[in-house]
Amino acid sequence: MGKQENIWKFNDDEWKVHFTDSDLLMQIKIKFDLKDSMTIYYESGSFSKETSWDIVVPNDKLEEVKKFLKDNT
Repeated sequence: MGKQENIWKFNDDEWKVHFTDSDLLMQIKIKFDLKDSMTIYYESGSFSKETSWDIVVPNDKLEEVKKFLKDNT
């Protein structure tokens, strides 16, 4: 997951970061206090299993999140 193509501009002051690892998503949410950030999930087509997630990250936390991803993936 730590690749640049999985991070893109969402609004003027926010970014979306795409995850395929739910444990890594939860680590980021807790470590950077993003528990209340909007999370969008994708399913396998059967509406019964989440397969990946996008989380909205504010500009002021993006570099820290990117560094964490680089160091931990």
